[in-house]
Amino acid sequence: MRLRSCFASSASIDPRLRLWLGLLAALAAVNPAVWIWIAHSVSHTPYAQTQLLLSGVYVSVCGFRSLFPRVDVERACVWDTWLSAILLGRTAATVAELCFALQCTLFVHRLSDIVGMPLLAVEARLFLPLAFLAELLCWHAVLSLNHMGHAIEESLWALLMLLLSATLGAAAFAVTWPLRVMLIAGCVVYALGAGLTIAYDVTMYLHRWHAGGSRLTLATGLRDSRNRRHPIFAWEIWREEMPWMTLYFSIGVWTSLAMVLLERAASRS
Repeated sequence: MRLRSCFASSASIDPRLRLWLGLLAALAAVNPAVWIWIAHSVSHTPYAQTQLLLSGVYVSVCGFRSLFPRVDVERACVWDTWLSAILLGRTAATVAELCFALQCTLFVHRLSDIVGMPLLAVEARLFLPLAFLAELLCWHAVLSLNHMGHAIEESLWALLMLLLSATLGAAAFAVTWPLRVMLIAGCVVYALGAGLTIAYDVTMYLHRWHAGGSRLTLATGLRDSRNRRHPIFAWEIWREEMPWMTLYFSIGVWTSLAMVLLERAASRS
């Protein structure tokens, strides 16, 4: 009933917000379709099948989060339904982001074998610990309402992206086309991603931390994240969230899908 009433009142949504929500809905439809196409065309090697499974989790959760966007600390959402619960969304995001970090680990390990650079496999061991620490900091921010946790979390993700960018750049010199194209593209994307994360996301969360606000204990925050949410259609609330969410649910998902295709690209080099 609540979700129905929200859709009934959606005529009052700011046109800019409606356009953005339409874009997110399109991504939620297109990305799984691309995953299905890859699933039918990729080789049945252990690497490809494992990556396909991990990417499937990431694509599915990103699709879910695209349809039910939230701002965790502020407890803001678009649709007033249990599917917009902060606790549910954050739990799903944690699973998906750890799957993505595992994808990065497997990708770099396999790339190390393909290009004959054992040092890359050593670097790959950093991805999961960095992601796990980032998730702990994110949960602390969500439960305590302290944006500093988000600022440090995003700094760790930026570090992970820089490591991945450096890895792809180094490996690109050891291969030929078309794998070189894939690695150079990944190197550029993750270098830009790291820069944007520091310049935009970390800065945004530091500003919010400086602005202050109420704090909760972790136990109280857990109950609060399960029960409290504020459906908000105001563009001012979503304007700062739009850039990172749009990139996350588009380019972030596409890089997850691209990792499945490593062996195919390598076989054509």
